[in-house]
Amino acid sequence: MAAAGTLYTYPENWRAFKALIAAQYSGAKIKVLSTPPQFHFGQTNKTPEFLKKFPVGKATEYAKEEVKRVLGILDSHLKTQTFLVGERITLADITVVCTLLWLYKQVLEPSFRQPYSNTNRWFVTCINQPQFKAVLGEVKLCEKMAQFDGMFQRLDKLRKNAFSSVILFGTNNDSTISGIWVFRGQELAFPLSPDWQVDYESYTWRKLDADSEECKTLVKEYFTWEGEFKHVGKAFNQGKIFK
Repeated sequence: MAAAGTLYTYPENWRAFKALIAAQYSGAKIKVLSTPPQFHFGQTNKTPEFLKKFPVGKATEYAKEEVKRVLGILDSHLKTQTFLVGERITLADITVVCTLLWLYKQVLEPSFRQPYSNTNRWFVTCINQPQFKAVLGEVKLCEKMAQFDGMFQRLDKLRKNAFSSVILFGTNNDSTISGIWVFRGQELAFPLSPDWQVDYESYTWRKLDADSEECKTLVKEYFTWEGEFKHVGKAFNQGKIFK
């Protein structure tokens, strides 16, 4: 008899995708609790009861430069391999595909991913397997990376003291940019350097109340790049992490 279990997560969590795709291959029956009242991201995963079972209780990101290194390693390995281990999909393929999923959807535009043909072939092969599609649906690969490079380059020296997720909403000639910034200290850091002042006055800034429901919703939406974004009024286009 196939194993059964309950998965507590939030919608579009790539870590949860790993378990769900593996369950598709093994036949395990997984009950998913990802919406209130069963699971409320930012609340349920912070309760003592939840953390007792799942001590980590949080998600992480990794830097863009590291992506190039990892893709290169994968590409060399997959030059003579259909999948990561042998000629069949294994848990290794499921894990790495899900880890790279948001990158292929939001960051790896054609010119960025072009040098890694073996990795691209493997990734596309995996996501088109029925077991992957049952969980992920149709995966649309990134067509254009977010255009925030100039601003972020000028802010390079701020990286040790700031973190942000910035998103482009809308379409060409009808777009807007907004984001959430986390600084060390209580005030905006931009006035401290002429290089940092170039763009910041073009935006409207306000301090969020960390205890408010609005703040919790915005942090969830901007850090996962998923949600309704009711305050914007335009559809998500692409995003970028500054760290």
